[in-house]
Amino acid sequence: MGFPSPAADYVENRISLDDRLIHKPASTYYMKASEAIYRRGIMKDALLVIDSSLNPCDGSLLVCEMEGEFKVKIYRTHPHPHLENALNGRKERLPGNFDGIESPVFGVITYIINDARTGEFDDCPVM
Repeated sequence: MGFPSPAADYVENRISLDDRLIHKPASTYYMKASEAIYRRGIMKDALLVIDSSLNPCDGSLLVCEMEGEFKVKIYRTHPHPHLENALNGRKERLPGNFDGIESPVFGVITYIINDARTGEFDDCPVM
């Protein structure tokens, strides 16, 4: 038997990305960005963490299914609820649960993970 280590009070748990990034595992999905959206900090091939249980608020990045593809859109509430195209900023009508059309919103993007080795934001002429 020896004395306990004085450093034992400073031991921390390992960092878990699951604990930090996933709040509801049953409704969390990952997607790979097929194209860069520099204005929103998304580089090509970025890992998008999406929570399908969240309700969007003004400015939320959404993944929407449109014409058989997943697209990144921005949710806006003013002057009325609508979507904004993340690539060009154009307003788009927000389809809802009316006339038999299901909502196209798949989920809210909660985290964007870019590979820092492949792209630098300093080289981006947009920012």
